[in-house]
This record gives sequence, structure tokens and C-alpha cells, in this order.
Amino acid sequence: MAEQVFLIGYMGAGKTSAAKTLSQHSGHRMIDLDDELERREGRSISDLFKQKGEALFRSKESALLQDIAGRAEFPIVSCGGGIMANPQNVQAMKASGFIVWIDTPFEIIMERLRTNPGERPLLAAMGDPFEEEQLRTHYELRCELYTGSDQRIDDLTEKVVAALSDRLNREA
Repeated sequence: MAEQVFLIGYMGAGKTSAAKTLSQHSGHRMIDLDDELERREGRSISDLFKQKGEALFRSKESALLQDIAGRAEFPIVSCGGGIMANPQNVQAMKASGFIVWIDTPFEIIMERLRTNPGERPLLAAMGDPFEEEQLRTHYELRCELYTGSDQRIDDLTEKVVAALSDRLNREA
């Protein structure tokens, strides 16, 4: 089986956009773990967070990743921002493919979150309006986890697609 590509990064980094563009460019199928979890649970990630808490969400996210990892029909996987916090998730991704960190500068993420906050449970937990310094601290902690990735790419969808298309097509 060809290796899977697991796209990781902070919320608002552009993981889903990059996965969709990569899928269109390469002809390979993609899956967004958050979207799939919402489909399976029949509710939004925000509702799952509110009703059941972050611990249950993370447990369900990990179970879904374990189900998806190693499945050839999903060569491109867009992961949630906290996926690397669980060492078992990291192990499953590395065993099934390679992890690509979409490294988006904090300032760009802030701009994206301000203009399109969407339903982001971590932002909701921080209050409205969320505090920039609180978010920066969280971002920096997550970035430490992301250094365990196999490849780091600056946030430009074109760069992500260019860097990964050849690898996906070689292994098809």
C-alpha cells in the first residue's frame, strides 16, 4: 500500500484547504477527520465538546484515526489540531505514512480566526472575544508537538501541493 499523507497544524493553518487542493491536483481521495467525526457522531465538533467534553472528543478522534490509518482508500488525511498530543496517534500515522506539518505563522492564524472563527471549540472555551496571548501560548505548545512531524511546509497551499503531489504519484 502507498503511504498516507497526514496533514497536521494549528486550527486555521489551512490543513483542509491544502488536503482538498492536493486531492484535486493528484486525483487521490482525501478525508478530513473532523468532518468524518461529525458525520459519524451526527453532531458538530463544537456540540461534542460542549456536551461530552474534550476528553471524550479526543478519545473518539483517536479511535477514528486508528480506523483510517493504513486504509488505502484514504491516501490524504487532514487531521485535527490536537492529533499529535496523543503518542498513539503519532505512532499510527508514522506506521501508515508520513506526517506533514503545515507551519502557519501565528499572525496569519490570528487573521484567519478573526475573519472566519467558524465553530472552533477551543476558541469558544477561551471566551468571546478570545484573548490573543492565551491563544498564542496554546499555539506555541502545539507547535512543540508538531516538531515530531516528518516534514514541515510553510503555509502556502501551492507549496503543500507541489511538495506532496510527486510523492503521492510515485507511490500510486
